[in-house]
Amino acid sequence: MKRTRGILLSAVICSLALVAMACGSDDNDTSPTTTTAAEPDKPPADLDVDAPDSTDAPDSTDAPATTGAPVATTAAPTTTVAPPSPTTGFDGDTINLGYLTDESGGLAIVGIPLRDGAEVYWEWVNQNQGGVAGQYRVELLVADTQDDPAQSITEYQRIKDDVVMFAEVLSTPPTQALVEFLREDNIVAVPGSLAGAWAGEAVLLPNGAAYEYEMINLVNWYADESGLASTDDVYCAVHVDDKYGNDSMRGVTFATEELGIELSETQTINRGDTDFTAQVSAMDDAGCTVVYAVTVPSEQNGMLAQADAIGFNPTWLGALPSYLNLFAGGRPDLYSNFYVAIDSPNLNDTSVPAMADFLSRFEEINGGTPNTFHLSGYFQSISVHALLEKAVELGDLSRDGIATAMAQLGEVDNGGLAAENYVYGLPEDRVPTSAVRIFKFDRDQPPNFLNEIQVYDSPLNDSFPLLG
Repeated sequence: MKRTRGILLSAVICSLALVAMACGSDDNDTSPTTTTAAEPDKPPADLDVDAPDSTDAPDSTDAPATTGAPVATTAAPTTTVAPPSPTTGFDGDTINLGYLTDESGGLAIVGIPLRDGAEVYWEWVNQNQGGVAGQYRVELLVADTQDDPAQSITEYQRIKDDVVMFAEVLSTPPTQALVEFLREDNIVAVPGSLAGAWAGEAVLLPNGAAYEYEMINLVNWYADESGLASTDDVYCAVHVDDKYGNDSMRGVTFATEELGIELSETQTINRGDTDFTAQVSAMDDAGCTVVYAVTVPSEQNGMLAQADAIGFNPTWLGALPSYLNLFAGGRPDLYSNFYVAIDSPNLNDTSVPAMADFLSRFEEINGGTPNTFHLSGYFQSISVHALLEKAVELGDLSRDGIATAMAQLGEVDNGGLAAENYVYGLPEDRVPTSAVRIFKFDRDQPPNFLNEIQVYDSPLNDSFPLLG
């Protein structure tokens, strides 16, 4: 995990796509536990998911076994705080959260499962905990952005006066388009994007390791840890031509330069592309044996099909958004050399109590087979829950109240659903996560078809300027 430098130093991470909870209580409760922010020279200890009592928040008081409500480690207040008054998006009984996601556009294959995962989380909280702080039910007001910045602004304006905050703004371009509006309106939002810049935005509640860190980890892991690298390797890259792609390539460029690796060919694609003949042919002509892939699922799948058609079969090292198990399971032959960096454990890893809880709740409330982005929607809701609990603790669910709660939030325990816990607060006090889990495609490991190789946090992350 890296501490902010200037605004954000680098120090102490899933997905799905893609976004923290304590699983402590007698029934492996996954409600979040907040702690105070770590001192600058004392980063919080990593959550040990292998420990027998791994569901407890590190260095915090135990959560009450009967309520499962978040527990702050700060001393109890000496005065009684009045219940939060009705305000925008809160009528005194129900908390409305905005959810800006793609329901019908090119990224709907991500946006719909994100929404479903979030609905599972909040339905469980409403049914089993009585809502936030045991008494305030949560409802999602979902709007379809079609993964279009202009449409995102329209939908934001349409529902902003009906919500206390936005629990999701899916993908990097819409988030980028809305940041200015969020600042002006003082509304907190969760970016459905792992751009490193979001760690420096006071109105954003990011989750997981930044795309830049994902790529640094992949570059360094392959070169020094994987046992796969060869002196004959020819390294190349392909990326989406937008902020997500360009930011991620900052990580690739930084790591390759630090390690003395030359990029022989770099290609770009656009969201919505279906023909990748030019890009694949260029990489094949360059003799690429390793390709860093900063892509999105449909386009990556199409690119793999094109590569297979001409017999181009390098090792692919993909950022989290590049992989979707629905595609991989349908064409396992295309993914045989695919590796991906993801925050969360594998979907079948029930040794992590929070994962077992997710699978059980998903089956009960939604049904069907979950994918990485269902988990991401569920996971992102954990930090939102912790923030709302803090706001209720402070007696204020207004926009100003939630902003104040954000500044005081500190570390949020994710129960092992990410490699590390995120430490929130003011931008200069945040400690964003940088470790990832590196997976290889494995056709014998449904439903995600991935096999975890290791948790990895590159030493290069310490010196990478996340905010540029």
